[in-house]
Amino acid sequence: MELTKPKKETLTDKVHDAILEMIIKNVSQDEIVFNESQLMEVFGVSKAPVREALIRLCSEGVLKTIPRYGYVVVRLTEKDEKDVIQMRILLETEALKTNFDYIVPYRLNEIKEQIERSHAGDTMDVWELWKLNEEFHLMLASYGNNQILTRFLLESLQIHKRIYAKRWWKDQNTMEINSDSAPHLEIYRALKDGDLEAGMRALKRDIASHSIV
Repeated sequence: MELTKPKKETLTDKVHDAILEMIIKNVSQDEIVFNESQLMEVFGVSKAPVREALIRLCSEGVLKTIPRYGYVVVRLTEKDEKDVIQMRILLETEALKTNFDYIVPYRLNEIKEQIERSHAGDTMDVWELWKLNEEFHLMLASYGNNQILTRFLLESLQIHKRIYAKRWWKDQNTMEINSDSAPHLEIYRALKDGDLEAGMRALKRDIASHSIV
């Protein structure tokens, strides 16, 4: 598998991330209602990128549309957080176990390069960090070429991203975050040593740590 270069961010991507950040930073328990005309005015853009961003957020389970009312936020609970972590651990440890004999002889350099590239800078925003983190975990899971598992993992990661960003904003009141390569390097070193059990333990710790920020 060759990693492709990150796609250039589109206007839809920017609107999508901006809406998501508005949701993350909302500390009120009041329901937020979005509509296309309101967001077009806020961002100074045409209808197309706003509509595309809203549709994407609905597909990611962040928003739901109510006819003749608007788009409302799908609230996440503490149970949702526990459930998504459990789901990720089940999916990713199973993938690592299945892919282990292929990863160790053939993909270690690729994994190391991804870690070095992801942590080349010290500080970034939460969204950039999560994209790089997502890339690492999807890469590990993808080597078995199980498209169903990868699809469910991607859906879980999208939910977890929102939980992670919400907790970081609540605790730190900033979207800036320091990059830390240690958890991924621990996984890499275990794989390099041919120690599957240590790799699985490190992977579980890394996934669980995404909720303790």
